[in-house]
Formats: sequence, C-alpha cells, structure tokens
Amino acid sequence: MNTTEAKFILQARRPDGSDDADPRFSDALEQARRDPALGEWLVREQAFDAAVAQKLRAVQPPADLRASILAGARASRPIPFWGRPQVLAMAASVAIIFGLVAAWPAMRPAVEVDQLAMGVMGEVGSEAHHAAMPQPRGLLRTVLSDPATRLASGLPMDFDQLKADGCRSLKIGGRDVLEVCFERGGSGFHIYVAKRGDFKGDSAPMFRERGTVASVAWMDTKHAYVLVSPDGAQALRSVF
Repeated sequence: MNTTEAKFILQARRPDGSDDADPRFSDALEQARRDPALGEWLVREQAFDAAVAQKLRAVQPPADLRASILAGARASRPIPFWGRPQVLAMAASVAIIFGLVAAWPAMRPAVEVDQLAMGVMGEVGSEAHHAAMPQPRGLLRTVLSDPATRLASGLPMDFDQLKADGCRSLKIGGRDVLEVCFERGGSGFHIYVAKRGDFKGDSAPMFRERGTVASVAWMDTKHAYVLVSPDGAQALRSVF
C-alpha cells in the first residue's frame, strides 16, 4: 500500500477507532506511522473531525424542556405549542444541526485528484458501473466522437451542461462526479469530470495502471478529469 492509497482509505475511517481492527484500515494506519507527511495529514483530519463533533455535541435542548411543556399544558389559556419559547429553542437547535450537516462537504478540505483517479478506477470494475453505462448526447457526443478531439485540453462545457448531456452522477470522496462512456477506434473509454474546487493537485497529466485498466488524471481552470480505459495506456494516449 502506498501513501495515496492509505490516505484514500483513512478518509473513510471513523474517528472513534472502531474501524482500526479492519485489515484495510490497520494497513493504512501502519503506512501513516511510516510516512511522516501522511501522519501529519491524519492528525489534522482527526483534529478537524473532533472539532465538528464537539460543535454538534454542544447543541442541547433546554434542561427544563419537558417540565415547561407540561406546565404550559395546565395553563388556562395555553400558548400554541409552536409558539412556546422552549419549542422555539429546540427548533433552533435542530436548525443548527441541519446547518452543520449541510455545510459539512464545504468544510472538509479538497480531495487529492489522484484519489479521484483511484476511486474511479475501482468504480469502472464494479457491478454498479456496468448496470448503467451512460452514453453522451448533444454537443458532448459530437466532441467525444470526433477523432480529431484531444481530451488533454478538457471539455468545452460547464458542469451543468455535462450533466444535461447524458453524464451519470456519482460520489467520489464525498464530492459530485460526472461520468460518461464512449468508444473510439475500437476501444472503450470512461471520462469522469468533477468541479476544480472539489479536488486539488497538479494540472499536469498523471498516468497510472492497474492490471489492464489504465487512467490519466489532469485538471484545467474549471474541472478535474480522469479518463479510464480497460484497454490500457496505449488506448488512452490515442485520444488524450
């Protein structure tokens, strides 16, 4: 296991340590002990998770809520349930919790683009992927089917246009990623696109291989991309 793979696994680790007996997590933790940079990253992640958990635990309903509700029920002219201060306080607490949950993806640091590449290479081999092979439509189909198109320059569409033109939506590292499949020159390809701000890394292309599956990851000013082919790196270079 290398550092990138360990980081990808440790992002799914529960902070209470209940996952540590699992061989996948124990191997990743051992890699963190060997790699000082990875160890520092893990400490920062744990501190971030602990801070958010502490904020959530601090949101508590009033201690006398039950007694106040019962006392209000005995009043001769009871205040409507939804207008009682205790109920409003509890509703505010619930709103804070939901606000923290909604803001959670934005609060977490951006995921490395090489982790995106690892995630989608595993996704290509999954049963869920082969049950839904999204085909491009409209401008996206025209761009991908043109033999002259080289994908290293990215796609001339924004995220919403890509979604409208046949891309499948999925989650990688908690981030929204779009995927579409196409063929060219007898080889099959899967291109994954995410928003640039959700992933960090170098803009320079990065190739990797896992068995017969090969990928290349890169970024432009708007998007992060991973192009995957089960036909190897040579097939990727023919369209990249």
